Amino acid sequence: MSEKRYAFKDPRSILKAYGLWTKKHFGQNFLIDPSVPERIVQAGGVEAGETVFEIGAGLGALTMALANRAGRVVALEYDRDLIGILRSEMAGDASVEIREGNVLDVDWDALSAELGGNLLIYGNLPYHLSTPILLALLDHPHAWKRACFLLQREFAERVAAEPGTKACGALSAWAALWTRSYIDFEVGPESFHPAPKVDSAVLVLERLPKMAADVGNPESFRKVVRALFDQRRKMARKALKGIMPDPEALCASLGIDSTRRGETFSLEELASISKALSRA
Repeated sequence: MSEKRYAFKDPRSILKAYGLWTKKHFGQNFLIDPSVPERIVQAGGVEAGETVFEIGAGLGALTMALANRAGRVVALEYDRDLIGILRSEMAGDASVEIREGNVLDVDWDALSAELGGNLLIYGNLPYHLSTPILLALLDHPHAWKRACFLLQREFAERVAAEPGTKACGALSAWAALWTRSYIDFEVGPESFHPAPKVDSAVLVLERLPKMAADVGNPESFRKVVRALFDQRRKMARKALKGIMPDPEALCASLGIDSTRRGETFSLEELASISKALSRA
């Protein structure tokens, strides 16, 4: 069998052959540009022989590109109509396993242990599920080593935003604590069927060997960033009132101006507040 076992198949042709159509309520936007799946595979850095877990296999465009490079692909799909197609299209390939399930139900630690640890994760993620999926992964940082996702560009830019910049939010800060995140390349609406009304981007998250800063209790860090960014127009001394008795005094003890807003805080400053809250 040749190294590239699968050639790109246009999802529109597959849908037509099986008498199906895209389902808006599942957030389905299938890749129709044959160059994009291979670029995603390269962006995620999968090596020959590695095991990959794919979220949302869809009609298999990325699954097949991954199978051409990886040693094993375990692909999760929620739409039962597509599962039968995937299994039919890749029938007889022992290196590809199609699983039925909801990504929000995945036990990441158990999956990592099953597949050999340090998961390499790929996915063309439904836009409406991007936040809960990333939060679940960041809650289990030791289950995986790298994630490569096709996402709405604006969302990807927020995740990759550095603390201390205007684009930073709670998810950005949480991601910065555990990963090095960056946008590898952008993908226009014309690369999908149906074409979304937004631009997309491929986001890579490389897990750090340890937290980027000492935050004390990670749950305290979560509380701090949520308080600051859920009320991002408020000064820190007001935004933090719900999680500590005297934010102004705490900030003063750390040499931090409590009149600043959350988007101005560096990761180290956020960590110092979290560490102080942990001690309290």
